[in-house]
Amino acid sequence: MQKRKAEFIAGRYCAREALMQLGNNPANTVGIGANREPTWPQGLVGSITHTHDYAAAVVAYHDAVRAVGIDSETWIGRASAANVRQQVLTSHERNAGCQQSFESSSHYLTLVFSAKESLFKCLFPLVNRFFDFHAAIITPDVPGSHKNGAFEFELTEDLGAGFHRGYRGRGRYTFSTSCVHTAIILTR
Repeated sequence: MQKRKAEFIAGRYCAREALMQLGNNPANTVGIGANREPTWPQGLVGSITHTHDYAAAVVAYHDAVRAVGIDSETWIGRASAANVRQQVLTSHERNAGCQQSFESSSHYLTLVFSAKESLFKCLFPLVNRFFDFHAAIITPDVPGSHKNGAFEFELTEDLGAGFHRGYRGRGRYTFSTSCVHTAIILTR
């Protein structure tokens, strides 16, 4: 519990720093919405991520960026991989031929999980409803390098607010030694 609280505080610190870099008054803090989501000062959009020893935040002006979602995840270990695979991957993702292009099945699984978390963080403020991991299919591009790449997402259900079944978009990822970082930005 204490560790999770420290991660939360680190994420909020990053958000405050990001707001100040945009020239925002430090008194304009990031609030907590009814579903524990971050609420951003008027005219701004943003996203926060924190995991273990890493925290980050991104903020942008709403007139330039419609929504943004970022996520960072440590590599999923063998002990929980089967459960995560069942909860997160669609049949399309389980049978994707691109899995072999990644260093390990853990890298692929963690990437797809993180991409779906970024997608949720990006779309939730717009659709204002929860949706599960099977609401989208993630298709990573075959990695050009072992550390960086892009992915496509396709919605498998209607979420509202113009995000219909078949809606497609793109995101980016990067691998570090201990985790994967993903981001989705919807521009205007």
